Amino acid sequence: MSSPAYLFGCLHEAISSAERLLLVAHKKPDGDTLGSSSSMLNWLLREGKTVTAFCVDPPPKTFRYLDNIQRYTADPTVFDQSYDVVIVFDSGDLRYCGVDQLIPRLPSGYLLVNIDHHVTNQCYGHLNLVLTDASSTAEIVQRFYEATRVWVDARMATSVLTGLVTDTSNFSNAATNPKSLEVASTLLAAGARLNDISRHVLFDKTIPALRLWGLLLSRLRHHATYDVVSTYVLKEDVLDVSADIVEGVSNFLNRVTGNTDTILVLRELSNGTVKGSFRSVARDVSKLARLLGGGGHKKAAGFTLSGSIEETADGQRVVY
Repeated sequence: MSSPAYLFGCLHEAISSAERLLLVAHKKPDGDTLGSSSSMLNWLLREGKTVTAFCVDPPPKTFRYLDNIQRYTADPTVFDQSYDVVIVFDSGDLRYCGVDQLIPRLPSGYLLVNIDHHVTNQCYGHLNLVLTDASSTAEIVQRFYEATRVWVDARMATSVLTGLVTDTSNFSNAATNPKSLEVASTLLAAGARLNDISRHVLFDKTIPALRLWGLLLSRLRHHATYDVVSTYVLKEDVLDVSADIVEGVSNFLNRVTGNTDTILVLRELSNGTVKGSFRSVARDVSKLARLLGGGGHKKAAGFTLSGSIEETADGQRVVY
């Protein structure tokens, strides 16, 4: 297996010689995929590269403070154009990213780069920069900058710090480690706008969003046999709020339910599927997620099933 230093060097050489690049964030984008990709976007724009940023779904308004976030497009025709380098951020596979049917449309001759930190990553790229000891994909991007002596400006630093803050739940979950805190300190020194991140990501909650959180808390069930606390969101519950509001519920419950090891949040989607999100203190929930067709980290993993949610006397279940 190639060392990170070697992979960083290969990526820097490829980017330096490239004229046209495509950056891809995964569907239902979160702070890590947007933070890592937008940091690269701002760097490449600074370097005068021709760069396109793509995401199947529009970035949530929560992240409107990120510089050049308006440049992301959902237009699939960008995959009919030629690129020298295509970089996918924070995706264990192309299906999860939402571009498994789009990547084959690309004209040949490009280098596919896979930057990720999930242990379940399938290493689908020509160049796989997968570091599972990193707290986030954004942290890997910052390590790349450090290793290749790329000057990180305030725009880039704000993006990277967004990825760290969101994937570590503001440096409170199991992904937090000495390196992530060291990286955060470096980013603050580089001018990262922590106030913007805190205001928009951590504290900016609307009245409908707070009502939804109250509904989620009212549905909490403790399954003593398995030591699991669960709750759920129906598709009609999120008609008047942004769908990304529910993403932080698992991390929040994992922090405040200290006597329970594992959290499961089920979310019913409008496309006839149910998304499950596991969080744990001691268990390897990535094994559970893989059994259900998903994946992730040991302490944070997820899955998607076809069906709908039904409340029973014993708790929630997914009806196929």
